[in-house]
Amino acid sequence: MTTFFSDFLLPLVAGGTVHVGAPLGSAGLARLRETKPPAQVVGGLLAARAAAAAELLLDPIPPSLDLEALRLAVAVHDLLFLFHPRAASISEKRLGEVAAWAASLAALPPSVDPDVLVARHTVLHRLHDLGRTDVRVSFWVGRREFHGEEPPRRLTAWKSVRRVREERWRVSCFAEAASHPLGGNVAHALLDGSPLTDLLHPVRLEPRLDLVRRRDLLAVPSLCRAVAYAWLDEGIDRVGGALAAATLGALDGTAPAAARLICALLAHLHLCALLGVPVTVEGGRMRLALAAGADQSLRDFYGLFAALHRTTPDLCAPPDVRRDPRLMKRVDEHAAACLVACGPTRVAELATLVARAGGPIALSATGGIAPVGTSDLR
Repeated sequence: MTTFFSDFLLPLVAGGTVHVGAPLGSAGLARLRETKPPAQVVGGLLAARAAAAAELLLDPIPPSLDLEALRLAVAVHDLLFLFHPRAASISEKRLGEVAAWAASLAALPPSVDPDVLVARHTVLHRLHDLGRTDVRVSFWVGRREFHGEEPPRRLTAWKSVRRVREERWRVSCFAEAASHPLGGNVAHALLDGSPLTDLLHPVRLEPRLDLVRRRDLLAVPSLCRAVAYAWLDEGIDRVGGALAAATLGALDGTAPAAARLICALLAHLHLCALLGVPVTVEGGRMRLALAAGADQSLRDFYGLFAALHRTTPDLCAPPDVRRDPRLMKRVDEHAAACLVACGPTRVAELATLVARAGGPIALSATGGIAPVGTSDLR
């Protein structure tokens, strides 16, 4: 079992090629708990996880190789096995059992403890980067596909005579699993077990980001700040569309308290990014320099701020900013630029949705959001 730590867990955490073997399940987890991994591997795991934790918390507790870490690792391993070429020889019933066990292992107890959640995330922080290269070999009498494996030489020989053609493409292992009936439950269980991992990778196809589902985590100041600043580091032009879609999903009127928190978080992102957002000046007015072809979701990110500025001004700036005329002038100009970027008609539609959030709320009352002070915008 020592090879699991060196060939799978270490590259999963530190980067590299992960090697997937037979499914482990609960029995394999029990054997892993009794196995002492090599000291060099343990040192590499601790260093990689500590580095990941330091990116989120100022003074994190060094993550240990405890039962929760092993449960998450085994769940990922068995999830990947479901889509391994060797799984094709296993019955659907058995694969269903593997998936059920993996989901149960990933189902960790809910927590809002920053050190607990950061420790879990350090195991899965590269989860969305997991990928494989698939190959399709076409030849004169047919074609074959190979998932994560190199085709045998006999298929690629005599390329000109046999009219051999190779096509290669990269597949996201987690996205594939999340969109598949067999792996979907496991993928959801992993993100529920490590909700920080869910929040810190907002740009994806499946499963869609659900901020209402993470309301309790976002209400913890240290966690909310870590998430917000990670999004800002990634870049609004990249994550803004996904965040707008998740915010709109919260404005259905079913969870007004969560909707207010999420709207406050979106406004906080705008204020933090205000100095870094590329703008041009036309006719004395600010204009956001959106990239050519920016999709509607990204425009909605800016339109939501304009809608908040129009309908719930208390969400757009904390009290100290509102008391400073110079800073409020900048906020007003930014809201006007957001209005132009999104379009007045769409902003009017968004304003109607924002009204469902339940009316004005002071930014400082959201709990999970540290208000931007005057010194941050000067």
